[in-house]
Amino acid sequence: MPSFYTPDLDNRSTKLLITGSEYNHIVNVFRKRPGDEIKLNSGHGFIGKAVISQIRKKEVVVELISVREYKKSTPEIAVAFSLLRNKNDNLLVEKLTELGVKHLYPFTSENSVRKPSKNTITKFEETCVSAIKQCDNPFLPECHEVLSLKSTLNTVTENGYIPLIASELEGEPLLGAVVESYDKPFCIFIGPEGGFSPDEFEIFKKNKVVTYSLCNRVLRAETAAITAIAQMIAEYMKLNPQYQ
Repeated sequence: MPSFYTPDLDNRSTKLLITGSEYNHIVNVFRKRPGDEIKLNSGHGFIGKAVISQIRKKEVVVELISVREYKKSTPEIAVAFSLLRNKNDNLLVEKLTELGVKHLYPFTSENSVRKPSKNTITKFEETCVSAIKQCDNPFLPECHEVLSLKSTLNTVTENGYIPLIASELEGEPLLGAVVESYDKPFCIFIGPEGGFSPDEFEIFKKNKVVTYSLCNRVLRAETAAITAIAQMIAEYMKLNPQYQ
């Protein structure tokens, strides 16, 4: 059952008023009525079960039946990605949210085809909300502002992440082996459709960015991101089967 985004939900909640787009989804899309049970998702660690007590002109009143609190697992995962054409970066954001990535750092690089607009981050945030509602991910990822590749690399490093990039060279360690070798959180860097430029690889080299091998194929950017995060989470779940 899909959930409805209710950021006011916490473990003290007994009654909530739901308005705006979630009101429309409940009443006009799912056609819920008083007495129906629905699931709520706060996006910051709480998922609740509630019953609709009233439907007013612009708000739904719900009574909480139960609320479950989730704790963020560590280490948290971040992904830095180049803006992609044909809305493929929206697909990337959706799937990484479903997988449980906590921070998203979009950037522009020399070979980026798409440029950011004034609503780029807003669109990504809307995609994240839609994704957590579908997959019951209790944590809404944070979408950071679009920066240049160099600025993004500096930012994720300052935030305590170890940046990682996939390498096409033979002999590179598999991602699982890299994950086991460090005790800090990682940020996977995903390049544009045309790949990183020689100058950008030089930036990675100067910053001693860790490289790894993902598979024996050349993957599309969005496929590489999804594959890398799925592999990383699989490694973390070996140590913590309840990894969130």
